[in-house]
Parts: sequence; structure tokens; C-alpha cells
Amino acid sequence: MKIETENGLTIGLVDADEAESGGWERHRGELDLVRVVGPPPESWPRLRAAGFAVHPSWITWMAPVAASEEEFLSRLSVQERRNVRLGLRYAAGRDVRMDVADPVDDLVFDDFLKLYEPHIGGMRHGVPYASMEREEILGMREDYFAVQAFEDGALVGCCMCRKRADASTVVIRFVTTTQDSRQHRIVRAMYMRVFAKAREMGYRSVSLGTDPALYGHIAKPGLFRFKSRLGFTPIPARLFGTMDDPDEATRVLRLDTLTEPSLLISYAPDAGSEEITFDTPLHLDVLTGEDTDDPEADLGPYRAPFLTGLGVVRIG
Repeated sequence: MKIETENGLTIGLVDADEAESGGWERHRGELDLVRVVGPPPESWPRLRAAGFAVHPSWITWMAPVAASEEEFLSRLSVQERRNVRLGLRYAAGRDVRMDVADPVDDLVFDDFLKLYEPHIGGMRHGVPYASMEREEILGMREDYFAVQAFEDGALVGCCMCRKRADASTVVIRFVTTTQDSRQHRIVRAMYMRVFAKAREMGYRSVSLGTDPALYGHIAKPGLFRFKSRLGFTPIPARLFGTMDDPDEATRVLRLDTLTEPSLLISYAPDAGSEEITFDTPLHLDVLTGEDTDDPEADLGPYRAPFLTGLGVVRIG
């Protein structure tokens, strides 16, 4: 077994045989989770029986653009439609100006970073991917546009978006706002402007970016709830061509470095590797160490139409 530390998370990397046999058990006290990278298809049932979830390493969130804003909103729950409209009314009432910078230039990107870097720096395990990719993105500036939100002349939010003409998709790669209690209202208003831009270009889809399948470390469970309620559906990122990482099998051992609860999106238990497509059924485990008389009580916030299974896994 190889032990790695990734942004504070201690991972035991094993092969499928070692995972199944429990050869990693003697190191249990050192590890946050055990993982098999690229488990062979024939090992999936045995790994699941040993307590591992088989999942894409990364997921990409997708939604159809729809013919109009009203048609898009009609697909959302009553509560989420209300949230979006509150965001739009908030932006209109405060005279928040939504500008589209197409293409992105150095000034636009660096103004974005002035909001983004403190935002990421305030996260326990935040990784400033946009800062790390600055030169690469500006080298492809014609493929990017930004939706900027200004209030009283000051930048209060920005979405950095990539145009994927090959996939007829606008990818919202990075989003940031000023840190206050109204930031989600601004975010929803910016997203509606991204959808409008995608319609203007004749694109079919918008992607809300790519996340690890495990929520509770870099990405938090609240992000899963936000994206799913806004009408986006996750697919294995490699199917969209944003990541080429193989599937993984993961067993979480403790939540010391993770949030409680944490979430793990995996393939449904009856899904085999030869069947992985855009329509492969997905399962969600809510990982918690809490004792409760009603294991189902914590599941409500995580229900989503794209899930064929949802359950609680007790850790520790």
C-alpha cells in the first residue's frame, strides 16, 4: 500500500485484491480513506461487498440551455424558481450591472482574481485552480468570456466561462463573489446571464463545472445541493472530455479531515463499467458519524431526480 497526503487528506492507495482482503487494515488509524484507482471491471462487485463505493473520480454538471429563461425556470422546483427570481430582483433593485467581457483580457482576469483569491484562501482546503491556470487561460482568451457583476461601480461577482464549440456548451469554470450574506443571490443572477449568452451563441448546454465525486474536502456538500437544485445533472467528467482520470473505488474511514456529513456520488450498485454512459444510474451516500434514531432524517436536502439510490453510511 502507498500512503499519500492530498490537501490534508491522508489516502491509502491499494490494488483491488488488497482492498478486498483488508490488507490495509493495519494502517487504519493513519488513514482518512482507502482508494483503488482504476479498479478492474470484474472487481467491482467484490469491492462493493467489501464496503467500497465505485465512482468516477470527477463529475461534470450539465443542464440544457432551454429556449428561454422562463422555460429553464419551469424545470426547477417552486422554491428554486423563487430563489432565482429573488436573485434577479435583488440585482435589479440594487442596480447591479451585468457586463459580458468577450474575449477575456488580462485586466478582466486579474480583476476576477482579486475576488477569487481571498475567497479560495478562506476555505479550509481551497485550491486556487484559476490562479494556477492564469497563463493557460489567457493564452486561450478567445475561447473564454466573463460575466461581471458591478454594484456602485465595484466588481462584486464574476463568472469565468469557457466556450466549448465542439460540445455546443458553455462551461462555467470559476465563479466568485464578494463575501457577504447575499452572494448566492448575485450568483444566481450571473448564471442567468450566462444562460442568456449561451442562447445568443446558439449553444445547447451549460456546464456548472467539474468537481471531485467526494464532497466534504475541497468541494463541500452545500455545493452539491446548490447545483442539483439549480437543475444541473452530474455525469462522469471523462464523458465530457474535461478529465481523463479513471474510475475509483473508495472507502472512507474517518471524517476528521472531512465535513460531517460528507457526500460520495457513485455508480448505482448494479452498474457495470461497460455500461458507463451519460445515462448510467447514480447513487449518493451521505457519510456521517452522528448517531440518530432516524437514519433517513438527514437525507432530505440531498434528494435529486438524477439519483436512483440514496443512503446513509455511518463512519467510525
